[in-house]
Amino acid sequence: MTNRPLVAGFTLIELLIVISILGLLAVVLMPSILSTQDSANAASTEATMMQLETGCRTFTNRRGYYPPDDLKVPDAELAARLKWKPDNNKNTGIESLVAFLSQGREDGEDLSSSPNLTNTDHDDHGAELPLLHTKERKEIADAWGMPLAYFGKFGMDKPQTVVPPELDPLMARAKKREDGVPFGAGKFQLLSAGKDGVFGTADDLSWPKN
Repeated sequence: MTNRPLVAGFTLIELLIVISILGLLAVVLMPSILSTQDSANAASTEATMMQLETGCRTFTNRRGYYPPDDLKVPDAELAARLKWKPDNNKNTGIESLVAFLSQGREDGEDLSSSPNLTNTDHDDHGAELPLLHTKERKEIADAWGMPLAYFGKFGMDKPQTVVPPELDPLMARAKKREDGVPFGAGKFQLLSAGKDGVFGTADDLSWPKN
């Protein structure tokens, strides 16, 4: 008679114990993992805002004013060569910022390599943006995929319609201090809806921060 080696294995009870332990570990560790991811998303969003701030400063140094938030061209030199389609009143602020910054490196910011470029309302300028090489009316989104809101110097009191991916439009209003003065008053404000994807809640991220 041939002796067969004994095959070691888990009993049903042992498997259930292992599964229970893994489930308990998941419950304990998941909040920490999610918190770390949220922190990473917030840091990434602020880095995106800082890049846009750099573009705003470059634009301002060249043009003498901050990029408008309404796609309207305030100076004759730009107006002579920018022939855009009418606005659809969706994502207007951030689309306007991206459009103005994308006219040239000498007075803007090359955003072509940004992973956060999007077009949630599927519109276009009707004319190519030189640095982006596209006619699409692009937006820059936060790390959660929501287009940022951009409020220019003269648009702080005007609400904007922001279109999330595959969801109904939302209203965004500039973030204000307790005394009612908007963050970035006299310059500009970039605003993210944060983790919850809703503007006007405690997790909103703004740049500048006061």
